[in-house]
Amino acid sequence: MSGGDDRAMQGGAERGMRSGAGTDTPVLEVRGLEAGYGDTTVLRDVSLSVPSGHVLALLGPNGAGKTTLLRVLSGLLRPTRGEVLLNGREVTRARPYQRARAGLCHIPEGRGIYPSLTVRENLVLHTWRQDEKAAIERAVDNFPVLGQKLGQPAGQLSGGQQQMLAIVRGYIADPRLVMVDEASMGLAPNIIDQIFEFLAKIVRTGTSLLLVEQYVSRALAAADSVIVLTKGQVVFEGDPSGVGEDIFEHYLGVAAGAH
Repeated sequence: MSGGDDRAMQGGAERGMRSGAGTDTPVLEVRGLEAGYGDTTVLRDVSLSVPSGHVLALLGPNGAGKTTLLRVLSGLLRPTRGEVLLNGREVTRARPYQRARAGLCHIPEGRGIYPSLTVRENLVLHTWRQDEKAAIERAVDNFPVLGQKLGQPAGQLSGGQQQMLAIVRGYIADPRLVMVDEASMGLAPNIIDQIFEFLAKIVRTGTSLLLVEQYVSRALAAADSVIVLTKGQVVFEGDPSGVGEDIFEHYLGVAAGAH
């Protein structure tokens, strides 16, 4: 998790994320989900709901099943039991590209870019809903540094620039739900600020956000609701204000006062 400097990095951007929360039919519903790898069960009876324009923070210690859950939701891993619904439609067996076209954008841990392709080519891959030139302009408007690197292989970008490239597709693809796995991992504080400001902008457009984040305090500041996973099970679900020191210590593995 994070240290005491986590609070110092927080700004108004995270709080601004919550202004777009809506009450329509949930963008995402998960019912009784179980999944794993081979004979190992990782997720056990996981259920959750993400309304339109809502920010859900998914927290838990390492090995809790957070990344596995995102993989199941995006179609990269098939569950052994349960249902996944996008925009009210059951997609449990749908392929990843079908879920993407239904409005789901998964930004995985480790950036999820194509390092041998140029920045421009990476952006074009996610512009199937709109004009390529307009999509690139939108990306550059949000992260001007990318405009200076359009012809450069993405693998030659700095870590922060690679994360900008990865996360901006959550905007140019015009999704209904963006799932972000550890957006701040390995980044400098000033880059993290830019990433969270951009996430706030996404949410203000009405897009929902499912956020897995190592900086617990930033995630709580951004969220409308919180789910805590431990050993593949939901041990807490509710408002961020309900995450007390007992949850930090017993479920998140963070000492009191260090989050």
